[in-house]
Amino acid sequence: MLHLTGQNYNARDIIRNIFSPLIGVLSSPQADEICHRNNLSFVELLQPFAKLPNDAHFRDVSGTSVSVRGLRLNFCDVDWRPPQTVLARRMLNESVTNANNDKTRLATIGMKTSRPKVQPTNLVLTPTLAGVDLELPTSEPWFEQWRETFLTVQFPAEHEFTRHLLSCLLVLSSADPQIVDTAHKLGQRVQQLQSITPQKLPKWFHPTEVLNSYVVLHEASQGDLSKAQQGFELLKSTFGDSKCFLVSINSLDGHSAPDVPDHWTTYIKRQPKSDATIPSTDLSAPKSPQEAVSVISMPAMQMSQLLEGVNAQDTDLTMLHPLSPLQESATEAINSKFSISSESIASQTINPNVWANELESDAPHGGCLTSRDIDNLRHFVQDYAVRALIPYTEHLVAILAEGVTNKKGVSKSLLSATKRWFVTSKPGAGANNQNAVIYTNESAELQTRKLGDLYFMFGHYNLAFQAYHQAKRDFNADSAWQYYAGALEMAALSAFMLGTAHRKTYDYMEDAIVCYLTVCKLQQFATRATLLSMECLKTARLYSDVAKQLIRMTNEESDLRSALLLEQAAYCFLVTQPPMHRKYAFHIVLAGNRYSRAGQRKHAYRCYRQAYQVFQKREWSLAEDHIQYTVAKQAYMLKQLEEASRSFAHLLRPGSLQSAQQQSSFLKEYIQTQNELVKRNPELGLLPHALPQVVQSSVRVLTLVQSPSALPPLVPATNITINSNLTADESVWNKIEEMLVITAANNKPFVFRPSRYLYTKQQPAIETPIAVQGEPIELAVTLSNSVRCGIALSEIDLLWKLSMDNGEVLSNACVYEESSDSASKIAVTAAIKTACVASIELAEQAEQTLNFKLTPKLTGRLNILGVVCRVAATADPAASLLGSLEFETQIVRPNTAKQSSQTVLDNRLSIKLVPQLPAMSVSFSPVPNKLLAGEIVPVYVTLRNLGIAPIEEIYLGCDNPRCVSLLEQHSQLPLAMMSSLRNLSNDKLVKDKEIRGQWVFRLLQRPGQAALDAQQGHTISMWIQAPHQAGPFTLRLLFYYSLPAGANSLIKYRLVRHIWQLQVESCLQAESTCVISNAVTNDLGLDVSVRNQHAAEGTEVYINTLSLYSKEFNINPDKLFIMNSMGVTQGQAGARCLKSSICCNFQCRLQERENKENFQDIPSIKTLLQSRLSHLKIMPAQHVQQVEQHLPAIHDPHSFLTNEETVFFNTNISSEEFNASIAGYVPHATLALNWSALVSREEGQRVARGLHFIKLYKLFETGYCPASPMEALLRRRQSSDESLENLREFPLPEGAVNNEEASEPFVDDEDYWEPNEHYVGQRCLLEDESFVLAVKA
Repeated sequence: MLHLTGQNYNARDIIRNIFSPLIGVLSSPQADEICHRNNLSFVELLQPFAKLPNDAHFRDVSGTSVSVRGLRLNFCDVDWRPPQTVLARRMLNESVTNANNDKTRLATIGMKTSRPKVQPTNLVLTPTLAGVDLELPTSEPWFEQWRETFLTVQFPAEHEFTRHLLSCLLVLSSADPQIVDTAHKLGQRVQQLQSITPQKLPKWFHPTEVLNSYVVLHEASQGDLSKAQQGFELLKSTFGDSKCFLVSINSLDGHSAPDVPDHWTTYIKRQPKSDATIPSTDLSAPKSPQEAVSVISMPAMQMSQLLEGVNAQDTDLTMLHPLSPLQESATEAINSKFSISSESIASQTINPNVWANELESDAPHGGCLTSRDIDNLRHFVQDYAVRALIPYTEHLVAILAEGVTNKKGVSKSLLSATKRWFVTSKPGAGANNQNAVIYTNESAELQTRKLGDLYFMFGHYNLAFQAYHQAKRDFNADSAWQYYAGALEMAALSAFMLGTAHRKTYDYMEDAIVCYLTVCKLQQFATRATLLSMECLKTARLYSDVAKQLIRMTNEESDLRSALLLEQAAYCFLVTQPPMHRKYAFHIVLAGNRYSRAGQRKHAYRCYRQAYQVFQKREWSLAEDHIQYTVAKQAYMLKQLEEASRSFAHLLRPGSLQSAQQQSSFLKEYIQTQNELVKRNPELGLLPHALPQVVQSSVRVLTLVQSPSALPPLVPATNITINSNLTADESVWNKIEEMLVITAANNKPFVFRPSRYLYTKQQPAIETPIAVQGEPIELAVTLSNSVRCGIALSEIDLLWKLSMDNGEVLSNACVYEESSDSASKIAVTAAIKTACVASIELAEQAEQTLNFKLTPKLTGRLNILGVVCRVAATADPAASLLGSLEFETQIVRPNTAKQSSQTVLDNRLSIKLVPQLPAMSVSFSPVPNKLLAGEIVPVYVTLRNLGIAPIEEIYLGCDNPRCVSLLEQHSQLPLAMMSSLRNLSNDKLVKDKEIRGQWVFRLLQRPGQAALDAQQGHTISMWIQAPHQAGPFTLRLLFYYSLPAGANSLIKYRLVRHIWQLQVESCLQAESTCVISNAVTNDLGLDVSVRNQHAAEGTEVYINTLSLYSKEFNINPDKLFIMNSMGVTQGQAGARCLKSSICCNFQCRLQERENKENFQDIPSIKTLLQSRLSHLKIMPAQHVQQVEQHLPAIHDPHSFLTNEETVFFNTNISSEEFNASIAGYVPHATLALNWSALVSREEGQRVARGLHFIKLYKLFETGYCPASPMEALLRRRQSSDESLENLREFPLPEGAVNNEEASEPFVDDEDYWEPNEHYVGQRCLLEDESFVLAVKA
């Protein structure tokens, strides 16, 4: 039998083995019994040793001796028959199915790749340049096994003689008492086989003179060697010394351990079972045409349809091998239609010695043999070839050569000679029956062919080429195209084996293949010639020609053959120069398609996976989808559900170009595959979902969640929410927190790190986040639906794992596992409470954010792993899949990294849970969203301790302290007011401490007691004043409360944020100028102008009180002059009000204080304010008393006049600027306008109240509120060298005695202020008060 696998044969070895001399074997029953002790037949016993260990010598007809190297004898049982068609087809399929090689190697295909050292059946690529990385099998044993089986089941043909038996071995037993009679009987049997007319199987090379040799097997462990020698001598005397051989084997009795390794495993060919009742495996052919089509196309079919068994008969989708005829006649076999009727199958007999039973295939071989027995077998093969076979062959060569010489010219009739001249020599031209020429065995043409075959089998390739070349010409002349193609084929092989192959001899093989295909219509011989040509061309590195010939042999008649040849052609494209990886991918896809049609799912799956390595990531979306869909189907059929799921998941990737209907089908099949996988492997638990996708960068975690303890109408503190944007103002909050922490720590030095509660992509968690037991944790994540069909998510939950402090680990994954007990599920459910929406629907290619809230009941480390949900298509909610969407740990680069390559893991999903801590809730009375400029709003702040431990200290930080006033805010005089009493130049003031004193307030300070006891609440009064400039207004409050000393060391304090984002509307525009009302007495007066600038027409403004804060002057309460009162009308709340866009001017007189300030000690704020304030009612409203009840009195320490007189320092002020701001005092007077308004809104009317402040520094200098841009400039302070007694408010020019001098503006050497021309006429009119009164009348 042929052996072409497992030995790493090169091309010449393969050809030599295929065309080795065929030796028939006929054994007696006693001899068979001796061999069967080793679980072997005699033919199988010789297989590993069929190659001659030493060189032999062969003499041609001229007497020239030729050395025969590596001669291998092909031993075959004379009862061997090619298997019937069904069995041969199954043998070919099983040879491919059972051949596996999971070992792969990485090959990088670039622009240049060095040529492989071996052939495509065992490609080894040496990468030189980076390119496409391919994982290829290290070898293709399925192709080698199929090739060997294909050539083994080939039927002996009439036009060639390499498959005919050259001689015969008659095997006897030395224990046979009638050994000579037995030898005669076996000889008669052989004679009968040789004399059958017409000749049937087996075919004999030279039937009239066959070499019969006799082999005597002697069992050394049982028989007597002397008796064996007697019988052997008797045989030699009967049949001749050169024809008889004695072989001693079975030196062991079979009960002891074998002495030699198993040499026969790779050579044994067992017959596959042909019982039709055996169920087909997953690797068998498709059960129905629908099943075969489903795995090679991509229709909108469901997996359930594919799995339904269809009771169909065997179809032609599997390979129908054309080399296994049912008839004995060679001519009938080649031309038959290969019927597979039951009668023809039943008539086929199989020798069990040739096709051994499967049940014996696993048994050990050679159990009775020793190493000496093995040497005896090797010696026999060598001895038989040298003593019997080669001399016989030399004799045949002489006979054939003589016959060819004697008959040359005789066989050439006038007709054939005429045909050579007048008939075309091209194959197939002008002939109706291309295979009609029949030669007799004695014809010179066949004798020449036989002579060439003998020379070829015994390695005399030069004379073989001459004989084939001569036969080629003769067959061509006779138009015997089948014989002609065979001669061409062997001539090409002879040239190759001789080493003189060139393009012409390669063309011989090409012409032979074409002639077999197109003229003779013999696919089997064309296939064999292609396989042989492939080996020759590969040796010459003509890989493109190999690929062309292999591709040509693919057709619709045999899917398995086409698949194997296409795969080999694909590998050839990888070793061309340059490599053609795209052609490789295309042909490997075609091979996978044909494998699938042939029922070879495993190989189809492998080919498609190999092709995907080229197609992936090349933006060939539809090609990727086709490959992945086919891979998924093949993997599903092979029960490789994990691979099938991965491929189906790839079909649902973002950016797919498939239609909505197709993607919906993909989704349904993906869900079904995943469910089947979980059903078969319940230990896998929750499988990851392919859809929807988690937008990993969108994961946000908030560890500080305010409890909603405020009852309406109170508003809880805004705090940080899961959707807060911390990138805009986080630096402001951090600065406030820093001042709070330093203030609470009594200025103790330490390293400040701002508290972190919200973790996002922009704010990663470099350190482990901390959460408190019993307090909720919020998590938000965005899910994206990347397909064109809607999906529904239900049973949504978070997947987490909790590692407790005692080492125990809890995870809610057990809730979704059937194997977990109910007690553990209840314990896990009670450990962490999760709240989320029950279900959502995601439209096609849409995104949606899920918000979760977790409340841990235990301490430890909590790892949030992903989202658990049940996914289903919106169109088909019945088919659903429970799985998980996993979170990925992000890699971030910290801001402190010195190099860009330094990265750390983001720990936002790994949270440390600490024991319970005190928690304070903060709520506020409601504040209107829209305020008038300068409006003052009372706010009641409710602080409540929700914990079980007291809160020691509470602080409040504000980013705009000028706009906030607390009831107990000012405990000491502000620096700006202090500078009006004494010079602060020599005081040792700390800038940061003074700034913290302005920005930070301590709340609920109770000496010796905690600020808030457990479960206690307290309400604080606070006022907010809107800025005088219109526009958006943001006010930030940060509450700080310290934790008890015994609390967890990881958290020292806690914070509560609140932010107001309000809209300020313009309302009152006021301006004032200090003028000289009487030039003679130098009395001063104030000119005041006010205007209602509110946009709403129904808004009424009332000027209740005019207050003057001055160190030297008071307002004269008896002198008020309203200049233009025509716009002043009756209002809803008073006799005089300002409607929208109405302006009013009035004047008042100032009188100098009789007594100067003389404080022995530093007065309190209230005392100082009361001593410097004077008031005058202007146009009071009826509700003025009601309004003043809700506002702090203007002389109170917590009034906004105190804030107005305070110079608030910015946090980034320099020390020089700070010292300059407190070193000097600028004399000035502050005018305060107390107003109220009835504001009309769509929701109704409300009462607003507020204060406008105007600072006046010099005569004829106009002050504004809101301040003008010029006033926004910092006013330069007086030199600290000048005493406070010499600094005056509104100083007059020295020596001013008349109106002209008095009217000159005050000139400063450094600051020049233009005279106020607007009030010149008014100033003249004021000189005569009687005239003014007359005008008014």
